[in-house]
Amino acid sequence: MDWHSSCIYKHAFCLWLAIMVAHRTRDKLLLLGIVDSALCPFNCGENESTEHLFFACPFTQQIWMQILNMCNVKRQIAPWSDEIQWMIDHSRGNKFPQTLRKLAFAATIYHVWMERNRRCFKNNFLNPDHIIHKIQGHVAAKLWSQKNPMVQAGEHYLSLGCNWGLFG
Repeated sequence: MDWHSSCIYKHAFCLWLAIMVAHRTRDKLLLLGIVDSALCPFNCGENESTEHLFFACPFTQQIWMQILNMCNVKRQIAPWSDEIQWMIDHSRGNKFPQTLRKLAFAATIYHVWMERNRRCFKNNFLNPDHIIHKIQGHVAAKLWSQKNPMVQAGEHYLSLGCNWGLFG
């Protein structure tokens, strides 16, 4: 994925770490002897790894499926490397849907990682709807910080604007 002018930098950095498989997931920490268990913090019973966390875990699948729906994308969730490739193939360019997909993908990775850390380090749990709302808020705020995104997008993308709360 390429950096783009409308990216949210902390989201883009978190996405880059995920693509590079550089996040310190529990499977890696277990090998280093830092944790006693690699179990997923979303309580699905599987071991946490990058592949599992983004989006094989039922908890994160639920979030990603809703975000895809909000992007008007109707398809099954694929393994992590295929999700990355799909995003590369379907987010080239700077038109509204492509920009929205890039922002939504990075924001989802960021907020899943933040929720994972919240659960691991603060013993604080958000439900998927709350996380989706946070993703929606960050993406919508970024889109609104640009020159009126819906004027540029045109009415052809009206449903996307509605999905992301760009209309009052």
